[in-house]
Amino acid sequence: MRKIQVSVIMPCRNDGATLREAVASIGLEAQPQVELIVVNDGSDDGETLRALEALGDRGIRVLHTAGEGPSAARNAGIRAAQGRYILPLDADDRIEPAYIAAAKAVLDAEPACGAVYCHADLFGEASGPWMLPEYSPERMLVENVVFVTAMFRKEDWAAVGGFRTDMKDGLEDYDFFLSLLEYGKSIRQLPEVYFHYRIKPRSRTTRLLGDVEATKRAYHSVFEHHQAYYEAHWREAICLLRDEAVQQRYEKERLMQMNGLLERLRRFPPAKRLARRLLRRPEG
Repeated sequence: MRKIQVSVIMPCRNDGATLREAVASIGLEAQPQVELIVVNDGSDDGETLRALEALGDRGIRVLHTAGEGPSAARNAGIRAAQGRYILPLDADDRIEPAYIAAAKAVLDAEPACGAVYCHADLFGEASGPWMLPEYSPERMLVENVVFVTAMFRKEDWAAVGGFRTDMKDGLEDYDFFLSLLEYGKSIRQLPEVYFHYRIKPRSRTTRLLGDVEATKRAYHSVFEHHQAYYEAHWREAICLLRDEAVQQRYEKERLMQMNGLLERLRRFPPAKRLARRLLRRPEG
């Protein structure tokens, strides 16, 4: 009997159009130590239900929750997981199969490490590198820079209480990673691009980013859940916010200066003619 070391947990709610692609990206056939658990969180469209049935026919475990949201679905899958290590993957995203072994190697070698993630790119409605800020514990006090498709230990998930299910506006992944930091664990980022994040016209993330008040509520909830951690690290948070305020003021001043220069050039006809000639000049 094969020994499962890593469990990939995939919540799915009406993701039939992308589910097969997400599953195929794991490369299960070449990784016998990896199991996939798909959690059907109340799907009701025919394409998704047929895709889930086909996965079950392949021997992939499919669990069912009653539309309780991604946090509850992930928690249900993790509770049923056989692996020591957990890797969440949404049913509309993709990974490189090599991600699993690379992240596991870090957790095997570093007991103090609580989560491992990687660099990522975008596909779908947008493409290119996902330009997240560089990871640091200080940065995590201000914003989340770690996506949910990061590998962590099941025992650490249990120790911090799993993913919160009451954060309906979102940021439950941010809350979870702060819980790991508060628990005394570190977070590592691999230099390779192993994760591919799908951009859709509408998603839970776009709805959150498009609603200022919901975003404020979500961040307020994160702070309320981790007050002791913020109190212990308030100096780092204030210093980072101060530096960013200075940087934004500097960039605003430069933008104003550039706008003033462009306005002066616009009012000086010889400069306009010179600019047109330069723009029309052939290369070489």
